[in-house]
Amino acid sequence: MRTEPSSQDGGFLRALTGPAVAAAILVLFWVALMAGVREKSLTYDEGEYALAGWSAWRAGDYRLSPEAGVLVARVAGLPLALSSVHPPATNSADWRTAQFQVLGYDWFYRTGNDAAAMAAAGRAACAVLAVLLAAVVWAWSRRLFGPGGALVSLLACVLNPGVLANGALMTSDVAAALLFLAATWSWWAVLHRVSAARVLGSGLLAGALFACKMSAVLIVPVAGALALARLIDRRPLPFDLGSRRGEFQSRSRRAAAISAMVLANAAIVVAVIWAAYGFRFSAFAHPGPGERFLRPWSYALNLPHPGATGAAIDFFRGHHLLPESWLYGFATVLRRADIRRAFLNGACSETGWPWFFPYVFLVKTPLPLLGIITLALGTGWRSWKTRAPQGAPIPAPLYDTLPLWVLMVVYWAAAVSSHLNIGHRHLLPAYAPLFVLCGASARWLGDGGRAAGFARRWAGAALCALLVVLAAESALWFPNYLPYVNGVIRPREAYRHLVDSSVDWGQDLPAARRYIDEHPEGRPYVLSYFGMASPAWHGVDARLITSFGLPYRRDDPDLLLTRLPAGWTGPDLARIQREQPGYDPMGVVPIGTDTHAVFLRKAAELRLAPGTYLISATMLQPVYYSGPWGPWSSRYEATYRRLKAEVDPLLDADPSARAAAFRQYDMDELAPLLASFEEYRFARLTDFLRRRTPDDEINGSILVFRVTAADLAAALD
Repeated sequence: MRTEPSSQDGGFLRALTGPAVAAAILVLFWVALMAGVREKSLTYDEGEYALAGWSAWRAGDYRLSPEAGVLVARVAGLPLALSSVHPPATNSADWRTAQFQVLGYDWFYRTGNDAAAMAAAGRAACAVLAVLLAAVVWAWSRRLFGPGGALVSLLACVLNPGVLANGALMTSDVAAALLFLAATWSWWAVLHRVSAARVLGSGLLAGALFACKMSAVLIVPVAGALALARLIDRRPLPFDLGSRRGEFQSRSRRAAAISAMVLANAAIVVAVIWAAYGFRFSAFAHPGPGERFLRPWSYALNLPHPGATGAAIDFFRGHHLLPESWLYGFATVLRRADIRRAFLNGACSETGWPWFFPYVFLVKTPLPLLGIITLALGTGWRSWKTRAPQGAPIPAPLYDTLPLWVLMVVYWAAAVSSHLNIGHRHLLPAYAPLFVLCGASARWLGDGGRAAGFARRWAGAALCALLVVLAAESALWFPNYLPYVNGVIRPREAYRHLVDSSVDWGQDLPAARRYIDEHPEGRPYVLSYFGMASPAWHGVDARLITSFGLPYRRDDPDLLLTRLPAGWTGPDLARIQREQPGYDPMGVVPIGTDTHAVFLRKAAELRLAPGTYLISATMLQPVYYSGPWGPWSSRYEATYRRLKAEVDPLLDADPSARAAAFRQYDMDELAPLLASFEEYRFARLTDFLRRRTPDDEINGSILVFRVTAADLAAALD
């Protein structure tokens, strides 16, 4: 016999599962998101999102990072556009050619702006999108599973490390999860009651999704499958259109009504996309000679399988049917869809693996959440067995949650077939419906009377325990959620299984600075960094070697050319040499009508020396090297030895010997030669270090190796 709760207990439970508690959790969630990124440097894509948003608001220009969509860029860039930050150089060659990574780096770190304050402002705005995601999860779960289920779903969402890691970042992944979920729910609502407000809301949410991320096209099969399910279902379709109210009874009338709503939604989506780009076709505020995207249109339209898609994009572009920036971004995403380097469990691939995302889900989903999912499936199975379908084409237990299952199935099908295997964050739109479905587990806490009393009590106790463990685990990992793994693989060995935004996205420069300050005995420090933040701005006192993503070497090259003033004299040359203490003078050469002094970085700076090497997890693995990517091979070894033989004379510590050797090189080929040598040398070093266990680690994303002279000899010679 079930024991009824006392009125006092019932009042407490109603308060605990009510909207006021949910609102308090959402506020605390936003605070936690901001606290989690307070000591985190910009991740790889954030600078370009923020700059693209500033450009859209203040310059009315959409040339920067078009493949990322413009909606989240506008959200991230809005507080910066309203602030008094120094603007980027919009009259530079980098602006004209849309060098968005260089421009974003310069804007944050080279124009006198407070990069930390800029990041905090943009992240605060984007964190609101994560709060909205959690709110939609709560609201939909409440509709399906009641107040208790809504609370479980909300906690599953706000305590999930993937959401906590990405929720405040100036990127589009959490926003895509929000809009996929909201657009699916709004379309399902329209399919059950037609009204002008519902059709408008559904279209606006779908349009926002298309302006947010190019994967928005997946909402089309989701909407199609739900429309088909609604036609199979025998229930009439009510409508409330002004003074006209009634029901579409027959299947043919329902099909006609749904077709009309599809057309209305499509029109609203197109209007929203145009609005997001200022109702202008051209991506450029001031089109003119030299103004272009980062890569030409010919690159974007060179699709792996052009067919009808390429022709459609070209047709839309030629007839100005959609904004140029959106079309270019969509074409670019398709262009990169077949080939994208990735890493998984020690292997590298250019086309990815079908099991990449299932594996990532397995190792990065908290075990308590997997337990809650199991309990939810258990109560769902009992509902399926005990609730009579009453002859309905789609049984009621499935029909009620059908849009969530359809969204998950469609998104998972796309994920498994995708070649873009670079980050757990791309699964967030598949987690969102899962969070809602977790609410079914709360039936074990209620009357659940369909379950035996003993089973219900134990399952309810298990659910409470799982929520407590989930909260404890989230607190334990704070604020290092990006490299989170659940114990299926050891946290200290996550870098051997995953890289990039699943572990290391450039977020831990402040932690690297603290580590160096706390371990002075490890000097000198050497850093190989994966990311777009500035180690110097963050005070990282380490020599920077081969890295990926930074425009940092543009002003700090191995080979430096300094233009001499007209009528220069010996004292002029001596003064310039004193201004370059890290370089040896190599001579004076004419270039065009000017004369330049040539400097080569000192030999000690070109050689690798013993010290403490801080290597980003992504840089340790051979995935993003332009030359020797993948496992070290005999071909790479032969190239390394050739490059080493060519560069060795320039590594001589004697400046006179270096100057004599320098004259034997073609100066136009020297800078690329040095860059290739350094990359191959670094690849050979990391091949050696991968066989070792790191001496330490920094937040799971930066690995620490104490490298001796003997280590370098073994690794490089």
